[in-house]
Amino acid sequence: MPNNEGGWRPRGYDGPGWEPPKEPPQGPPPGGGGGGGGGGPGGRSRWSVPGVVAVVTVAVWSVLAYQWTQQNDCDLVESYGLVLSHGTPDPWERCGD
Repeated sequence: MPNNEGGWRPRGYDGPGWEPPKEPPQGPPPGGGGGGGGGGPGGRSRWSVPGVVAVVTVAVWSVLAYQWTQQNDCDLVESYGLVLSHGTPDPWERCGD
């Protein structure tokens, strides 16, 4: 710490000029601290934009694949491929088409 004024010291430190802090620290600890505020380091949320986009994409893809399984009696794995190649199922489309 500058000027040896209070603040944190390792346990057992009796070095020159050490005295306990005069008043409790105000605000968040320096360096983020990682406590509170959403879970991640520095209080940031653990959800990232690419992560949220990936989860939403997989959810939409699963809903569309489920439509293929319900309408055309396709296997679920095949339905995921059909979503990529054909999009949503039309009433006259079948799995093998």
